[in-house]
Amino acid sequence: MKALLVLAALTTSASAEPVDAIVRARLAPVVPAGFGIAKVHVPASLAGLDVAPAQVTIEVPGSLERGRPSVKVTVKGRRTVYVPITVGKLTEVAIVMRAVAEGDVITAADVSIEQRAVDIASPAPAASIVGATMTHALAEGSPIQRDDVVLAPPLARGTEVAIEMRRGSVRIRGTATLEAAVRPGQMAVVRVGQTRTLVRGLLVAPSTVVVGEAP
Repeated sequence: MKALLVLAALTTSASAEPVDAIVRARLAPVVPAGFGIAKVHVPASLAGLDVAPAQVTIEVPGSLERGRPSVKVTVKGRRTVYVPITVGKLTEVAIVMRAVAEGDVITAADVSIEQRAVDIASPAPAASIVGATMTHALAEGSPIQRDDVVLAPPLARGTEVAIEMRRGSVRIRGTATLEAAVRPGQMAVVRVGQTRTLVRGLLVAPSTVVVGEAP
C-alpha cells in the first residue's frame, strides 16, 4: 500500500494565488533531486481560480516519479479533483523574457537561461540561442523549442575574434583567430594573435572567446 502524503499550507496568508502556482510551490520540496514540475494540468473547474493557499490541500499518493502522476487537490468549498502533473528532469533551457514575433533575432536581453523542467520534447540549445531567428511568435515566459528558431550560422575558420583571458579578478584582452567553425555558446579553439599560441575557450555572442572562468 502506497503512503499518502498530505500537503497543507503552513501559513494563513490571505493573498490569493493561481491554483497552478500553489500546487507547484507545495510539491517542490517532495520532487526527487534533479527533477521539477514541468506542468500542472489544471482542470477547467480550477482554471483561472485565484485562492488563498490556506484554502488548498494537496494529497500525493506515494512518491512523485518522472512522468505524469496525479495528485488530489481540494479547494475549500469545492469538490476534490485529481490534477495530473508532468514531472521532468531539470535541463538548461532558454526562456523568452518578452513576447517575440516571427523573424525577431534573439539578443541576450531577450532570454533567461534557466535550469528547469519543461513540458517540451526538444529544447533549443540554450548556449547558442543568442543570434538565433524566431520561426514563429512566442509569449513572454515561454521556453524555446528547437523548431522555434533557426540558429545563427557558425563563424567561419579564420574569423578574427576578441579574446578575454580570466583568472580571478585579472582580465587580459586581445585578438585571436578561430581554428575551426563554431557557433556562439560552443567551445572554440583559437590562435592568439601576438603569441600564436593555441587556446580553448567559450565563444560568447557576438564574437568574443572567454578563456578561463565561465562568463
